[in-house]
Amino acid sequence: MDIHRMNRAAILMLFLIIAVPAQAGRIQQELQTTQELRSLAFLTCANALVYFNQNGSPYELRNKQDYQQRMLRLQTLARTLGVKDVVTAVQRLETRLDDTDELPQTSAALRSTEPSYSRRLLPVIESHAHLQAFLDAHYAQLQGDEPLGELGKLHAISRAMGELLVNYQIASFNRLGAETWILRDEKTHQLDHEVIDAFERLSAGHPALTEALEHAAREYSFVRGVILKQDGNWAPNGAERYMRSTITEVDQIARGLLQ
Repeated sequence: MDIHRMNRAAILMLFLIIAVPAQAGRIQQELQTTQELRSLAFLTCANALVYFNQNGSPYELRNKQDYQQRMLRLQTLARTLGVKDVVTAVQRLETRLDDTDELPQTSAALRSTEPSYSRRLLPVIESHAHLQAFLDAHYAQLQGDEPLGELGKLHAISRAMGELLVNYQIASFNRLGAETWILRDEKTHQLDHEVIDAFERLSAGHPALTEALEHAAREYSFVRGVILKQDGNWAPNGAERYMRSTITEVDQIARGLLQ
């Protein structure tokens, strides 16, 4: 009888040894998927605003194609994640983006009408914000009380840059009526400080990531002056291009940790 109990205890211990790391791995993968959804959502919203922004180079077909392709990827990842609120929020964002087809799509069309940017683009911004809220809540639930490791810190960098990018695109857009969605200066500088600090700490503490992180940090440093200097000299297309590249690079570094 004692032998049988010992055997059962040994089997249970072996199961725990195998199951606990496997469960931790699944959580990390789900955290990564959630972060990639956050990045896709930020970039989709930014692309849509850049496409119509008269303070930059509007109606560039690449921007429209990019946000349409990202919507397809958002839908696929949302189904993979399997969180009902996220799936519904992604569908709502897609509907709001489809509604922007009612806006002028060329400079010639713009001259012959008075577009209602507030009517068509504010719902995009609002739907995007709701989607981010659901993704943040799911991420926090997965993370629990565990301290942020390398993966979580990379995700935090990427998310902060995404928020800074969308904020810049909103602020640079005239006649949008989205003032309530623009971050206060203190919040903008706080996010910037968090990004810079996290890059430095991760590079110093994790030599294996130093080269990749320093490259991403240099890209962010190149564009951060534009992102922070919201004085009316807008560069929405350039800001989107460089921030997109840096966000994508950081997400790739994070994904590499799981391989």
